[in-house]
Amino acid sequence: MHTARTLGLPSSVLYLRYVLPAAANPLLSLFGLSVGGMLSASLVVETITSWPGMGPLMLEAVLARDQNMVVGGVLLSGAALLLGNLMADVALLRLDARIRS
Repeated sequence: MHTARTLGLPSSVLYLRYVLPAAANPLLSLFGLSVGGMLSASLVVETITSWPGMGPLMLEAVLARDQNMVVGGVLLSGAALLLGNLMADVALLRLDARIRS
């Protein structure tokens, strides 16, 4: 990093060109898992705070033993997790040249 600065590269170019691609791999991988986690956490928060949404709906469906509604909610949560992982993988494919080959 010191060598690049002595050669005259501005720090913004240095960070965007060299540091960000190296740091993007683990950050994007965690992003894919965070999408599913955010949906699961929102279910708990909505239930505790009594906001209308998927949380109270799923809780009522479980208590009423509405199997179709529970399966639909779990399917939606799983689809969100898969979509988040797919978005993270596509972003990694575009940013990291080692994955392309």
